[in-house]
Amino acid sequence: MRKIVVLHEILKAEEIVIYGSRFLIGVSRQHACFPEPYKPRGVYDIDTLVNIACILHICAAPVPAFLKQPVHQKAGAHVAAVAQEYDPKEVVVLTGFGNNGGDGFVMARLIADMGTDVFVTLPCGAPKSGIALEEYAKIAHSKITFLDTDDERISDRYDAVVDAVFGTGFHGELSADIISLFSRISKDSFILAADIPSGADSVTGKVSAGTLMCGLTITFGAPKIGMTLLPAQINCGKIIVREIGITESCFENTGAPIMMTDAMAEKCVPARGQSCYKGTFGRLLIIAGSENMSGAAAMNLKAALRSGAGLVKLASVPAVIDRAAAGIYEATFFTLSANESGAISSDGLTKLCSAAENMTVIAMGSGLSCCDDTKELVRGMISFCGEKNIPLILDADGLNCIADSIDIIRNANCKAVLTPHVGELARLLGMTAAEVMADRLSAAAALSEKTGAVVVAKGVPTYIVSPKKRCASYSGNGGLSRGGSGDVLTGIISGICSMNRGERLYECVCAAVHIFGIAADMAAEKLSMSGMLPTDVIAQLPFAFKQIRPEKMCRFSAEYRR
Repeated sequence: MRKIVVLHEILKAEEIVIYGSRFLIGVSRQHACFPEPYKPRGVYDIDTLVNIACILHICAAPVPAFLKQPVHQKAGAHVAAVAQEYDPKEVVVLTGFGNNGGDGFVMARLIADMGTDVFVTLPCGAPKSGIALEEYAKIAHSKITFLDTDDERISDRYDAVVDAVFGTGFHGELSADIISLFSRISKDSFILAADIPSGADSVTGKVSAGTLMCGLTITFGAPKIGMTLLPAQINCGKIIVREIGITESCFENTGAPIMMTDAMAEKCVPARGQSCYKGTFGRLLIIAGSENMSGAAAMNLKAALRSGAGLVKLASVPAVIDRAAAGIYEATFFTLSANESGAISSDGLTKLCSAAENMTVIAMGSGLSCCDDTKELVRGMISFCGEKNIPLILDADGLNCIADSIDIIRNANCKAVLTPHVGELARLLGMTAAEVMADRLSAAAALSEKTGAVVVAKGVPTYIVSPKKRCASYSGNGGLSRGGSGDVLTGIISGICSMNRGERLYECVCAAVHIFGIAADMAAEKLSMSGMLPTDVIAQLPFAFKQIRPEKMCRFSAEYRR
């Protein structure tokens, strides 16, 4: 194994010796973001150092060319592969003079080699960086047409236009010449950004005037912080993350959220062997519903059952249980008395705690109402779960009931999962909805820090944040913007957490959010975003799980094998 010796601690530069040759990684204290396993002094294998270089790239710190080279080649290949999925006949590539331009040259060459007509323009002039110069030389003899920036053909409609002008290191405003060029790009062309739209700030999310509105952004390793913030999020369009050799652990101390993937979700969907039984996949108690909101409890229940929980019990008032039992045959029920308003009476707290003793996971909040009885019940269950070390998923009215006393979660030492939408997140933090929307990721992180809980900040993307980790899920669509979607998500989260017996709570929540979005996308494809309902998402859950973990039944085997 090749070894790399780091000679100095981070000051202004790192000196590295590889086979007698010296190199410098230019990095200031501002970007001193090495994760715990990778302290600056020591001996590392080459793959570790490549990961470190990728982190520096994400943080807009300089990266040495000898480390960036394998990365940029992968990046360009990923862009080319995605672009080819659209089967374009003509593609225009806008390239810069730096490393992002190098990605563009790689992509242009690969697409041209596939027989597509490729046009390249250099809005910033001739390449300057080592990577850009190297890749520019490779396309000199390719079947690629170069266009001057004032060429009238720039304004034609093309199947695809690739923005590879500026990358994550851009800050400030685009020049007048670049703005003029971008303004002439046909709005009928499909615009794809390599790593991040040129003109968008990868840290703050600010965008310069003239920044292209992209239909798709292919980014590498993980979404950059800025592209998950407004207004840059809008300019990015749909975001796809492609791996270039960066491990998940590399992002824990960078502030960048990890992009959720099918492979990550699969780890939280255990195989169900023939020797398993219902108790293997946990016991889930759902406390939900009131006389006027019985549907929320039913959706919790159905979604949890479809999400792998072994045993599911609903605790609620008689009216809710009667309605749920009429159509959901796989669940069991625990009847509690109702108060004058039809909500669960706090008199049943002792009885409820007794019934919850042997539960693996508890979910609470959907359709409960927010009266004094409910508040007492929610606070009592938080204390109970903290004492018994049972994970608690709090949603909807469960969150509203503690909006004025969120310290109770940390004080009770409760392993909680909080699932607020923007309005609930604002109430919990004492902020306005506009303040939360300006930076949902920071708001979610603030709530997680205050409570010690895993926070699911619903939206596009949905952020899943713990005190130490951040994840972003881009699955899902506008069809979820209707009442009941949150109840389905809570059911899925509680079902997957139960299936894993309350272990790896953060990872299970991330997986649940991702699978929820996949099921929603399947429902939209089948029924349209306008016509789909939250119950349609539940109906698609088996197919979403099948996508995550394809199963093959082996008749003569003791286990199901993939």
